[in-house]
Amino acid sequence: MTRSHRIRRGHPGHGNSRAWALALLVGPPLWGLAAPSPAQAAQAAAPVDLDRLEARIESGSLGGAAEAIENWLTTEARNAARGEVPRARYLRARLLADADSARAELFSIATDGGSRYAARAWLRLAQLDLALGEPDRAAADLERLRADHPRVPEVVESWYWTARTFEDRGLLDRACEAWERAVAEGRRVGDTETALLAEAASLACAPGGPRFSIQVAAFSRPAPAEEIQERLEASGFFSRVVEYDGFHRVRLGRFVRREAAESLARRLRDAGFEPAIVPVIS
Repeated sequence: MTRSHRIRRGHPGHGNSRAWALALLVGPPLWGLAAPSPAQAAQAAAPVDLDRLEARIESGSLGGAAEAIENWLTTEARNAARGEVPRARYLRARLLADADSARAELFSIATDGGSRYAARAWLRLAQLDLALGEPDRAAADLERLRADHPRVPEVVESWYWTARTFEDRGLLDRACEAWERAVAEGRRVGDTETALLAEAASLACAPGGPRFSIQVAAFSRPAPAEEIQERLEASGFFSRVVEYDGFHRVRLGRFVRREAAESLARRLRDAGFEPAIVPVIS
């Protein structure tokens, strides 16, 4: 598992989400990264060994890496061994400074299908979509990964990240099921790191722990609550009406992490609703 898969930061603020998502692609944080030094620029212009370059990217040594990839694609791609061009494009996608360009490049690699980097591209694409606040899209990426490449190692990690997409949508029960699947699959194939990560995440599924929900409205009568529920459904949000203390409360999701609840709350605000995160009894 690469360093980028192990990032466990909270969700970014809305204004910083694209920068945060791009930082996830390359692994180690990019904030404060200086421009390449003259020595790094010279290194980028030298003949490129993709093995060494990929190792540099994984370790966070990013200076001159983008230039080196472009140099390789310009000078070496035509005579490269089969599979090396998708590999170089995959590395380039991880270094792109624009989220839309990164998404387009990863999608192209993923849908090509013939490369061993296709599954990795689906996984990276899902991580990018999740970081950009699009868990539905991320979930679809991961489903496509498993459908197209059912026997690759990335399938184990896909279950962990599928759980994260459910968590971001407040679907806690389904998140817990996906974490359990990640634990089982990780142990089966010997991916102990993913199994341990999923096992740690699944501890939050134990009954009696703290939970959060999102409330968008509360009324003394059921009719206006049902109207809000219909508006939410039309906007693509699943909600429920909870009645207690004489009020009909329109709520969405169950969360164990406040950060996950805040991610959904931002999407609700963008859609014109006024959400509030409230504690609930599990």
